Parts: sequence; structure tokens; C-alpha cells
Amino acid sequence: MSLIDMRTVIVGYALTNLICLMVMAVLWKHNRGRFAGLGLCLADYALQFLALALLALRGVAPDLVSMTGSNAMAIGGTILIFVGLERFAGIRGPQLRNGVLLGAFVAVHAYFVLALPSLTARNVLFSLALLLICLQCAWLLLRRVGPEMRPVTRGVGYVFVGFCLVSILRIGLDLAWRSGTDLFRSHAHDTLAILIYQMLFITLTFSLFLMVNRRLIAELERDIATRAEMERELKSSEEKFSKAFQASPEAIVISRLDDGRLIEVNESFCRLTGYTRDEALASSPTGLGLWAKPADREAVVGDLRSQRRVRDREYDFRAKSGRAVGCLYSGEVIHLGDQAHVLSVVSDITDRKRAEAVIRLRLRLWECAASHPVAEVMQRALDEIEELTGSLIGFYHFVEEDQNTLSLQAWSTRTLGEFCKAEGNGLHYPISEAGVWVDCVHQRKPVIHNDYLALPHRKGMPEGHAQVVRELVVPTLRGGRVVSVLGVGNKPSEYDGRDVELVSYIADMVWVIVERRRADEEIRRLNGELERMAMTDELTSLRNRRFFFAQGDEEIKRSRRYQTPLSMIMLDIDGFKAINDTQGHSAGDLMLKCVAATLLGKSREIDVVARLGGEEFGVLLPNTAGADAVKLAERLRLAIENTKCPIRDLEVGVTVSVGVATQGQEVTGLDALLRNADAAMYQAKREGRNRVAYLG
Repeated sequence: MSLIDMRTVIVGYALTNLICLMVMAVLWKHNRGRFAGLGLCLADYALQFLALALLALRGVAPDLVSMTGSNAMAIGGTILIFVGLERFAGIRGPQLRNGVLLGAFVAVHAYFVLALPSLTARNVLFSLALLLICLQCAWLLLRRVGPEMRPVTRGVGYVFVGFCLVSILRIGLDLAWRSGTDLFRSHAHDTLAILIYQMLFITLTFSLFLMVNRRLIAELERDIATRAEMERELKSSEEKFSKAFQASPEAIVISRLDDGRLIEVNESFCRLTGYTRDEALASSPTGLGLWAKPADREAVVGDLRSQRRVRDREYDFRAKSGRAVGCLYSGEVIHLGDQAHVLSVVSDITDRKRAEAVIRLRLRLWECAASHPVAEVMQRALDEIEELTGSLIGFYHFVEEDQNTLSLQAWSTRTLGEFCKAEGNGLHYPISEAGVWVDCVHQRKPVIHNDYLALPHRKGMPEGHAQVVRELVVPTLRGGRVVSVLGVGNKPSEYDGRDVELVSYIADMVWVIVERRRADEEIRRLNGELERMAMTDELTSLRNRRFFFAQGDEEIKRSRRYQTPLSMIMLDIDGFKAINDTQGHSAGDLMLKCVAATLLGKSREIDVVARLGGEEFGVLLPNTAGADAVKLAERLRLAIENTKCPIRDLEVGVTVSVGVATQGQEVTGLDALLRNADAAMYQAKREGRNRVAYLG
């Protein structure tokens, strides 16, 4: 007899569950869009409440409903919370075993309610089922979830461990002290177990609440960290952009509108033009010769007088060194005191124009590579590099695998047409015999020789070679070795770092195209070789059975489409098995090769000769009527009969039995034609061999 009324405990448990159900409903409402599985957890709480309510109605409701129904709801609800926790953790596992467990539980429980009433058996059964499911929940939350999720799920996992321990203890006590038949008059340990379950259920509710909140906090912390990182990156990006903007070569000039005298210039102007600030302020744009075309300045001044501003016009300016600089000019009339001045902003767009030219070049080269030989692509690239750098000569070499041999691949068009008459493409020679330009191979980096004639280690030029004044040569490296060298020369002014960057980029791009074309050619070669191997008999080098049938299907279609005759010859070597048995398979192979060579040599170019297997051969005769096919078959038979096959220092004669068939009304396809030719061949064998038989 329990010291505490069991019905009161169960009713209290139900009321507690109702409160927990409300808490879970609130938790589900606020987080259903964030986390999966909370709806299943809420469903478990609803089922647990209904189970306790039915249990409290024992004696009022039918026994099967109040006993088996309530316990089935409790176990089913626990399965639901397990599935919900799996989904919360992002895990999907099979639930067949739990479905089987629930079905078995209901069946056995009903048996101990209706057939063999036993409260002890029902209590042990319930505790065992609850133990199995809670073990799964604990294992899921403590071990199956990932390491990053375990701090969130650990508390709930420990609660399920508590459920497992209580269930194990209850099973032991129920087996030691058997209960009567009335739940409400059971032992004190049963009442205590229900009270502990109630406390654990309340703990589970708060643990679930904390678990969801911990995950919310963790995700919030990740969001905050991500946002902070994004802000740091944004700030870093802004700083980089600011530094890049400040470092850009942009000149700002203030000058008088009337006479053009310079009033102020910035440091970028000095870097752009090469003039010091004092030199600039002591003169005017005209006096310094800044405008490459004086007429451009007159046009700008006229527009400023009439329109008060000009925007983003491209002009060429001239630096102190005489170098022409492509610039983007913007100007606006401003008043300083009572005098009109011009605020001018000049941006060096040489690099931009060069970059645009490189992009256009890249597109042109890829388009050229799609339809032209790779040598033309290389020559086109050299022509474009000459144009971009102002060079007069250009060449492109491959460096062989041994890193000691060069092969000339291309000269630029201008080099060939105007300067160089030396030997042409494909010339191979050792690096040791090359000029000083191979310093780039030895040093594995671009080399500039702006005073070529002063180089102490320069060599003489071969006859017809272009004279070199200055040169820029860049190597292309792949896998730690130099694979090619691209060189330009005879630029009117000295080569500089910008030329190195440009030529290096284009040289690398040309090599990418060369590699791609080489790879494509190798793939085509290998595919062709594979196709040839797949369609060729390895022993005789004739077409094999697969090719014969594929070509035969095509010839059948062509014959029907154009109403042309189609015939087939099948032949078999007479006595071939005896040759194999007496002389060995190597002798048989020699005879097969001998017959194949004769067939191939005596057939027409349009015929398809194939080895069909063993000692059988087939010949497909397009556009050939039966009579002509028989004549050709007889010619082949005689040629083979007159052939002496050299086998082991002997000349061995060989004969064949030949069958001929022609496509007719009864022939519906290649298989039928092949059967007729095969039947004719065996007819020739039956009639004495070494003859031709025809089946029309």
C-alpha cells in the first residue's frame, strides 16, 4: 500500500504536464520557423498529458483504453520526441525499429490487460520500452550529435539518462516485489517512481527550453561574430580602396584661363610629367610643351570659355622625357578673387588603355585559337605585343624537356617581313648556342637589355638575323621548369617594369592556349587510337566483328534509301583446326594473318573486310549485285588458293570455303543477310570445300 494516494499523484502529474505542455507550446510558437523537430516535441507533450488523463480515469474508462491506450500514448509520445530531437540536431535516422517496438508493446500490453491481467508485467513492460527509447535519446544527444552541438544538447541528454536509471531501478523493484492488480493500490516504490518521472519530466521541459535558448544564443553569437568579421573586412576593404585611390597617378592643376600660367600643381602632376613644382610654376602648359597636340589645348580652352566645364576627354600629354602619356582630362572654370582660373584633373590612363587592349587581345587570341593553327596564334600574339609595347621585332621559342634545347616556333609578321631573313620555324638548337637573351632561362626571370650593344657577353648574329638595339625577354615556367620564351626588341625608348608585366602576362596566356591545343590534339589522337583499337582485330589488323556489324547496319540503310544492291561474302579457312592441332596456335595465327593480308590486298577500296571470329572472315560489298559478288568471291578464293603462307620455314597452302548472299525481298536486315551468307558458306563446305556457293 502506498503512503501517498496513487490517483492523486497521477492527477498532479497530469496537471504538471499540462503546464509543461503550455511552456512547450510557447517555445514551439516562437521557434518553429528556426528549428526543426519542435512540433514533434510538442506532440509528445500533448500525448503524455492525454496518457496521464486516461490513466487517471482508470475505473471510469474501459480498461483497454485507460491501461493500454494511455501507455501506448506515453511510449508513442516518447518516440515522437526522439524523432523531434533528431531533426533538431539535423539528423535523419530510420524509425522502423521504433515502429516495431511500439507495435509489439501495444500487443503485449493488451495481452497482460485482457488475457492474463498482471500489473507487474505491465509495469515492467512499460519501464523496459521507456528505457529503450530513452537510451536512444541519450545516445543521440550525448554521442551522435556533432562536437559543436553537444554543449547545447548535453543537459537534455543527462535528463534522459535519468529516465533510463529510474526505469532500470523500477524494473528491478517490480520484479522483486510484485504489485497487485490495482494500480491505485500498488507498492510505494511505484508511487515514488511516478513522482520521480514527474520531476524528471519537469526537468526535461526546462532542459528543452534551455537547449533551444542555448542554440539561439550560439547562433546569435555566430551572427554577431560574422557581422563583426564582415565589418572588419569592410573597414579593411575601405582602407585598401582609400590607399589605392590616394596612390593612383592623378594630377591636379590650377592655371589662369587668360594666359594659361600655372598657379599650383600637386605631387602627382610632378610624378606624371617629370617636372618639379618650381619648373611647372615658372611656366605654362604651352611653354612646357605638355600638350602633345597644341590644337587639343585650344579646343579645350574654347569649350571652357563657352561651357565653363569639360568632362572625361582623352588626350595625349608629353612628359619631360618626351614620352607620350595617354590621359583622361576634366576641367572647370573657377574664380579666385576676381580672376578666372581653370581647375584641371588629369589622370594617366595608359595602364587602363593597355589593360583594355590586353582584354581585347585575349578575346581575339582565343577566337583565333578556335579556328587557326597554334603557330598563327603565336604570331598574332607577337604582332599585338609589338603594337602595345612599340617594339619592332618579336619571337617565340619552346624550351624542350631537357632544358638544354630550344625550338623556334614563331616570328612576328613585321620581323619576318622587314627585319629577319634567318632560318624559320621549328629550328632546334642548344641553349648554349643562343644569344644573350637566354639569360632569362638561366636566371628564370624576365631580362631587359636596354643597351644591347654594350653587353660584354653578347654573341654575333646569324646571317639574315634582325639587328638588336634593346630587348625584353620573359620565360614561362610550369612545374619548376622553363617551357617557353617570348621576346620583343628594338622599342624606341627603354623597356621598363610595365613592359615586363604586360609581356609576362601575354606570354603566360599564349602558353595556356598552346597547352590547351596540345591537350586537345592529344585527346583527339588518343580517342582516335581507342576507336581504332575498339574496331580493329588485334591479330590480323582487319576490322573486327563490332565494326563489321555497325558498318553493315549503315550499308543496309543506304541500300534501302538509294535502292542499290548490297552483297556479303563469308569465308572460312578449310582444315584450320588441323593446322592448330598439328602445328600449334602460333602457326594458326600466322595463317590467319596471311589470309587477312590476301583478302585486304585483293578487295576493292569500298569493300569492308573483317575478321568475324576464329577462322571466319566477312566482306561487305556495297553497291554490288549478286553476280558481281560471286565473281569477286571467286577471285578472292583463287588468290588465297595461290597464296603460300610461310610457316616455320615452310610455304603452306591454304584454301577457303566461301558463301555469298545478296539483299533481296526476303532479307529484312543485316542479320538475315549474314545468315544467308553463312548458310551459303556451309553449303560450299558440304559440296567439297575450296569453292564458292551463292544464296540469292
